[in-house]
Amino acid sequence: MSNTSSFRGMPCRTVGDSGLWVSEIGIGLWKWGYPEYDHSRVGEYLGFQILDRALDLGVFHWDTAASYNAGSGNSERLLGRYFANRGRIVRDKIVLATKFANHHREEHQLGPYPINDQDFTPNQCGGSRIYLMRELEHSLRKLCTDRIDLLYLHSPNVATGGDTDWITPLDETWSAMDDMVSQGKVRYLGISNHSPEQARATIEALKQVGKDSSRRIIAIQNCYNMAERSKLGSSEGVGEQEMLDFAAEYGISIIPYFPLAGGLLTGRYTKGNLDQVEGRLTTEAISGRFLTDKGLKLAAKVTAMAKQKKCSAAQLAIAWLLKRPMLASVIAGCTKLEHIDDNVGAVKVKLSKADIDELNKASAWS
Repeated sequence: MSNTSSFRGMPCRTVGDSGLWVSEIGIGLWKWGYPEYDHSRVGEYLGFQILDRALDLGVFHWDTAASYNAGSGNSERLLGRYFANRGRIVRDKIVLATKFANHHREEHQLGPYPINDQDFTPNQCGGSRIYLMRELEHSLRKLCTDRIDLLYLHSPNVATGGDTDWITPLDETWSAMDDMVSQGKVRYLGISNHSPEQARATIEALKQVGKDSSRRIIAIQNCYNMAERSKLGSSEGVGEQEMLDFAAEYGISIIPYFPLAGGLLTGRYTKGNLDQVEGRLTTEAISGRFLTDKGLKLAAKVTAMAKQKKCSAAQLAIAWLLKRPMLASVIAGCTKLEHIDDNVGAVKVKLSKADIDELNKASAWS
């Protein structure tokens, strides 16, 4: 975890105990696809501009999922068109990460969401061999590539309300994932939205079925930001520190998603402008999750410190994450061209121990 390198001025880190390098700033492609019908915010024209700019700035860790945008799969399709257009010389520079677990639809077949159970059989999601192997081939076609560099199980395949009540036996799930590596279609393995207990069970299963010790989990992608530190544990009653300790014990990197808390930590929202500002937190159902007295007080603190540091609030929030232990890369979403430049500026923000202590105290409740 102490290895350092750089690409086009962007600092890089290795992921877990592996030889895989990623840029400290990554890019998340959650809201990418066909805006005219899948509710995404970035289409092909803008997306290609952002991806070109990202690579110019040294951002080569790109993260998507098979089912993003209401199960449409269009985030992968957009990225596939980009790779097909730019060619192998660009594809080989990118660490391409995607995730499997959920239903996805064929192109131009969006339909109702949440998913209508009558549209899919139980074999079209989860952790079974039949689903995972088929989903791999679907994603490779959508992405116009011959391999996935970092593949996550998007969520644990457990029954509702059961932390380790596995629907598919773990040895089946992870022997299938191991076979993908043997086939040369997947390079590295990770898990997302797992608790430490679920992750331990996964690691033990992979030890039993993996061809050798190199077949191991190198990354955990969970929700993590200054406003919701407890969510890193991904389970009721499991906190931030337990997950950090787990990651250190097993030599696994944390790759946080939702680093700006839906925009709360950008300085966009204040107590005085909630009836005027438009954004995710005032137009979507997650508003109650963040627009609380504590959340807005934290946002004001971040904004004030950012002004002192002569950086943006978003840059400060990302810089705080990059100072957390076991972090490899922060995959911040981009829906405007200027977002990628702003995110990249986070690597230049200097935080003293006193700064970090102040931010930790301000966010300790979260």
